[in-house]
Amino acid sequence: MAPSTKSTRVAAHRIGSLLFCPACGTLLDLPKDDQDEIACHQCGRKEPASSYENLPTRTYSSPNAFPSELRSKRALVQNKVQDGEAAKDRDPVAQEKCQKCGHIGLSYKEMQLRSADEGSTIFYKCLNCGDQTSTNN
Repeated sequence: MAPSTKSTRVAAHRIGSLLFCPACGTLLDLPKDDQDEIACHQCGRKEPASSYENLPTRTYSSPNAFPSELRSKRALVQNKVQDGEAAKDRDPVAQEKCQKCGHIGLSYKEMQLRSADEGSTIFYKCLNCGDQTSTNN
């Protein structure tokens, strides 16, 4: 019997929604609307454009992947929770250091004492020693 001469075509390697040439591993371009085949720029191998049809695309990211100034400020401010209930009518706590005793954790209030086109005044109170300070924004 003669050996079979039927060739088996190896499909392009897929990683996510990207296709790579099975011969040389080069990233293949997206096919244009009128193209039936995509030619590998490195080795010249031709891949059918239909290889790109119906490819599911999944993306993953973590909350820390996109740092933001707002998110980092929000981490510094927190409302204390006591007995499983939200701390209503309590001031928020900033993770700032008391100038008098060095304790980290100052409650604060923001008030608009000057005209509307000027910044607000922030009043801090140490949760440890009760020292009070204020800052004009």
